[in-house]
Amino acid sequence: MDRLSVTAKDEGFVGQIHQGSGWYCFSTPRFKTITLHAFIINELTADEAAFGALLPHVLQRGTQKWPTYMQMEQTLEDMYGASFRADVGKIGDKQLISFHLEIVNGRYLPGHPDTLSLGLEFLQEVLDHPLVHDHAFREDIVQQEKDLLKRRIQGLINDKGQYAVTRLIEAMADGRRFGLRKLGRVEDLERVTPHTLYEYYRKVHQTHPIILFAVGDIDPVRIEQFMQHYRHEHPRHELQRIEPYTPHYHDRTLIERQDIRQGKVNMGYYTGITLDNARYPALMMYAGILGGFPHSKLFLNVRERASLAYYAYARLDAALGYMLIGAGIEFEDFDAAVKIIAQQLEAMKQGDISDQEWEFTLRAFDNDILSEEDNASQIISRQLEHLLVGGGLMGESLKDALHQVTREQVQEVAQHVRLDTVFFLTRDSDDESATGTEATTP
Repeated sequence: MDRLSVTAKDEGFVGQIHQGSGWYCFSTPRFKTITLHAFIINELTADEAAFGALLPHVLQRGTQKWPTYMQMEQTLEDMYGASFRADVGKIGDKQLISFHLEIVNGRYLPGHPDTLSLGLEFLQEVLDHPLVHDHAFREDIVQQEKDLLKRRIQGLINDKGQYAVTRLIEAMADGRRFGLRKLGRVEDLERVTPHTLYEYYRKVHQTHPIILFAVGDIDPVRIEQFMQHYRHEHPRHELQRIEPYTPHYHDRTLIERQDIRQGKVNMGYYTGITLDNARYPALMMYAGILGGFPHSKLFLNVRERASLAYYAYARLDAALGYMLIGAGIEFEDFDAAVKIIAQQLEAMKQGDISDQEWEFTLRAFDNDILSEEDNASQIISRQLEHLLVGGGLMGESLKDALHQVTREQVQEVAQHVRLDTVFFLTRDSDDESATGTEATTP
């Protein structure tokens, strides 16, 4: 095969996904390296999240050809200093088992070696030929990675800001899959053995959607040819789009108490707008003006003018369609902080937006988008998110769309933003500064 089965219509990605196997290539001379990201897509479930979190770390510890970590590192060194890592991620209700490799493009080396082939062969060895014996991974490697994963899961409690955000999302999900943690639960690690993890590997390797993304000065035909192997070997599940979030609650307050030094108030809002919605650029402007940047309303009014917060922000989940607001506050300032945050949302409803807020926000988004274009990994993450959501604008198209947004469109978006849940992480004492339902501690 020397011709693509699909044709690039612009300067972005070319590729396709069919029967659970996909490839996307962004051929550009912008980068002197080749970036390859392979993803196995899991539907998040409570029973298997820990297996999915553990698997990539075990796979990167050794293969049939390179049975030790040191041999894998030496191989990467011999590949002109290539870098490789395996990890687990999450978008919406999907768990992403990911493998990232970056290697210098041979076109820019003496003798022009075929480094793309080296990178693809390395990825295939990790994905297809893991270090197993008698239908099981090595016991010492599995145990070491279980111990590390256990510490990562338990470590969340030490990052109070991220912990509070996680607990809020769990509360908003109300049992739905997007609320599950990507690392799984400590209690599920007990079911992970060298044999059960290998059985899990065989299942996801043979049946789950797999997608390879490539960015660099490369021929897309090479990427399509490589992925033929994964298309024909086994039938796979079709890739399912992310299910947008819909609220189960309205304006409720949950309180959790711990021995902490600073309160964390986090608020979740339903927007009804996801990345593939034509109103998404207006929602971006809304969230940016409200709390996306240091010049935004939340930062200036909650932190700078009222001195109620150590930080204050708003950010969107483009895949699920919700907005989060977060602030670090003194325990006794809960009511005052929530009141001022609500006033900023009301100001957005009333169209109270200054010229400076508007121009600074546009300029900040312009810089973010331009910066993203210079990072191959961010370009791939953006493309994957668009694939899982089912569309949306990106790059220059998104930048142009943001400049076309009107104040009336932002005000219209503001009318539909609704508070779901307030989660307040406060001190473990007789604190009466906030009223609400005591959250069930996990």
